[in-house]
Amino acid sequence: MYADEIHRKKLTCTFDGMCQPVNPGGVACYGFTILGKKNKKIYQIYEEGGIAFKPFSKESSNNVAEYVALIKLLEWLLSKGYNKFSVLIQGDSQLIINQLSGKYKVKSEKLKIYYEKTKILIKKFENIQIEWITRENNNEADALANKAYINFIDNNYARLHNKLKPYFATDQQITLLKHLKITPSKYLSRIEANRYLKKYNQK
Repeated sequence: MYADEIHRKKLTCTFDGMCQPVNPGGVACYGFTILGKKNKKIYQIYEEGGIAFKPFSKESSNNVAEYVALIKLLEWLLSKGYNKFSVLIQGDSQLIINQLSGKYKVKSEKLKIYYEKTKILIKKFENIQIEWITRENNNEADALANKAYINFIDNNYARLHNKLKPYFATDQQITLLKHLKITPSKYLSRIEANRYLKKYNQK
């Protein structure tokens, strides 16, 4: 592939991380997507979701999961030689985006490890941009992270149900969400249910 052809290639990527049903200390999961564009048509190149860190450990958190999602995305792009392409990466974590841009300082010693690794990976790209998007515009990556979370609970339900039940959304919350025509995801946490209800009430 000629150099000028490579630089015309553009990729749009999204990433997301979550820690449910409690944060920190829950099940931290990640998701990312990679889209390409050819002849004005958007097509999917790759997507991935999985467990970001050992479940129920002190290291498991939303922020760790977000960084792991971005790191795995960058590592995948590098493994396929996409570092020579024009790459736009989008995520809904204001903390991560602002830390990488230098707007926020990295105060957490735990996150410094992930921050530094991410910066090293970013330097290997010729043309890369990372920007913030709203959570509502990050549905695909969010869905992949949530799918990994649900699969983990499904596969360990008998062992974990009693431990996690206090953190799951209550029957009353589920009923309210359904009344508002909001379909709650499987194993939705009380915190997430409250976020949805609060957001609706602010409208």
